[in-house]
Amino acid sequence: MKTSPFPGLILALFLSCAAGGNAMAQENDFVFYSELARAWYEAGSYFEWQSTTENNNGAVVDVHYRTFGDPEDPQLLLVHGYPRSSFDYEEMIVYLQDDYYIATLDFPGFGFSEKPLNDYSYMLEDDARLLDYFVREIVEFDDFAMFTHDRGVSVGLAFLGHYLDEDRPYTINYHFLSNSGMFLPLANLVPGQRVLLDPVRGPAAIAELKSRPRQTEGDPESLAYCRHPGLQ
Repeated sequence: MKTSPFPGLILALFLSCAAGGNAMAQENDFVFYSELARAWYEAGSYFEWQSTTENNNGAVVDVHYRTFGDPEDPQLLLVHGYPRSSFDYEEMIVYLQDDYYIATLDFPGFGFSEKPLNDYSYMLEDDARLLDYFVREIVEFDDFAMFTHDRGVSVGLAFLGHYLDEDRPYTINYHFLSNSGMFLPLANLVPGQRVLLDPVRGPAAIAELKSRPRQTEGDPESLAYCRHPGLQ
């Protein structure tokens, strides 16, 4: 990766993070809990993505995305984490959109993108392939920096691996990693993550999680924050 001409970008990232078709936003049954969320949705667009995960059997999902700024400015891809969405960057974009052409999306299962059930598998590898499709076919980036956060770091590294191993018609000139936990001695791991690192309890916890049926009914907030007893 190249050195970056992005000093202003680095400052804005820290200031705010511390705190194919172009269809417009589609008809939906979303419940909006704020006007900010409604505005974010209504200003967005959609494209279709066909999953590359084998057992998803070619399922097609609608992916929500947004762009900001002047297409002639330096390009910046923002990749969200878990359990978040592109809206995480709403305040940061205010500092950047006058200087950068920005693109960000909601991965399937997050934000305003489609959330298929029926044994649909949500995979980091599939999201990495989705990012490649997004920058090539939807926003047509050719030379861009990438900022990734949390789970988005894992997706971004898989995406970067494909970029380094395969011929691509674009250049990734910089990769910012935020809250990645890559250096474990300095990572702020929650108790459940420490369980997964244990050579005995980790495999047992994963096996039990896999055996649990997917929960699709109940209070959305309770479902979003539910945890396996062994991961508390």
